[in-house]
Amino acid sequence: MINRNGVRSFIEHSMSLYDEPFQLVHNGSKTVEVRLYDDKRKAVQKGDFITFTNLASDARMKVVVDNVKVYDSFQALLQHYSNKEVGFNDEMQLSQKLASIYQIYNQTDELNMGALAIEMHLVP
Repeated sequence: MINRNGVRSFIEHSMSLYDEPFQLVHNGSKTVEVRLYDDKRKAVQKGDFITFTNLASDARMKVVVDNVKVYDSFQALLQHYSNKEVGFNDEMQLSQKLASIYQIYNQTDELNMGALAIEMHLVP
């Protein structure tokens, strides 16, 4: 949203997370959220806030967006970040991480829209 002085004000977004990634963000180990670069995510910008809702418990937490990076594919995105940053255990191979993501997103959408890395930190 642009205010009357032509300055963009920060926006608060809402997104859901499964319990395990929710806990990893909450404890500070997961610092990058991976999403499809769809219309909803195109609005996310540095400085915005995201309120994540835990799908298992309905708990909520707020993060600040430190940076957003768009990639052509989830594979390119995952090769840029450590397993810990994106919420995977250290032993997971790229093919396993991609299989996990493709349980949520389909490859056709990925090819058409791309992938988004949301770098973030928990609001104290």
